[in-house]
Amino acid sequence: MQKTRIRLYSIFILGTIIYCKSFGFSKSEDNFIIHYTKADILNVRKNPSINSEVINQIPYGTKINTKNTEINEIYDGKSSSWHFVKETNGFVLDYFLEKEPEIRIKKEFTLKSSYTFLRCNPYGIGIYKTLTLSNNKSLLKDEFIDFTHGDRKILSGVYNVNNNFIQLEMKEIELQKIDYTEGKSIIIEKNKSKNKDIKIVNLLWNEQIKGFITENQEKYLDSSKYELDIKKCIFTNRKCKEFDPTKENCTKERENSEICDEVGYFCNR
Repeated sequence: MQKTRIRLYSIFILGTIIYCKSFGFSKSEDNFIIHYTKADILNVRKNPSINSEVINQIPYGTKINTKNTEINEIYDGKSSSWHFVKETNGFVLDYFLEKEPEIRIKKEFTLKSSYTFLRCNPYGIGIYKTLTLSNNKSLLKDEFIDFTHGDRKILSGVYNVNNNFIQLEMKEIELQKIDYTEGKSIIIEKNKSKNKDIKIVNLLWNEQIKGFITENQEKYLDSSKYELDIKKCIFTNRKCKEFDPTKENCTKERENSEICDEVGYFCNR
């Protein structure tokens, strides 16, 4: 898989270079300028065109290095120039760029994912992740829910964009006990985490699913075992259609199987 990705990335870079040369644009190290993104979510395009394929998304306030291509396009009734983004090997309009960070403005790029496994439990057991990105800072709420109680981990850190992925570098800062008996999420206990390990996660943008997947989720893209539900941002086990957790044949063997699991990927919906 890694070799395939390297080959595809090499082809992508070659194609981008050929495209840029056709417009008389050079990707040399000269004339790059630091900019900050001012869109809530900024699409990075494969080529300098609003109709080109999206190859990544950049959160609000992200610091990037760009170079003006002198290729203009009318956007929102104004002429804007396409900038090449060094970190992503793609293009964005300067309509969405600022030379100084807008520190006083609070905007966030929120991504959510879920993993539900029923395992003969009609109520389900789930893992829910909420990731907030802004100004190169990241915050992750990683929650495990079992019936009326849950455990939540809070991780904080930074992120950087690189080619077609967002790299998270975080550490665990707090552990929480959650109670749902009143129909609300109530924190009943908080403890400072003793775990000092740095967690690094790469979120890969995938245009087909309009979201981000982790490297260990790539196997679901072409799997015959799972089907994609792009509206819910999940991969659903196809066997789930034949499974009823309330029936007597819900044995321990099935309880420990992957029947009816739903694997979520990070998306903005």
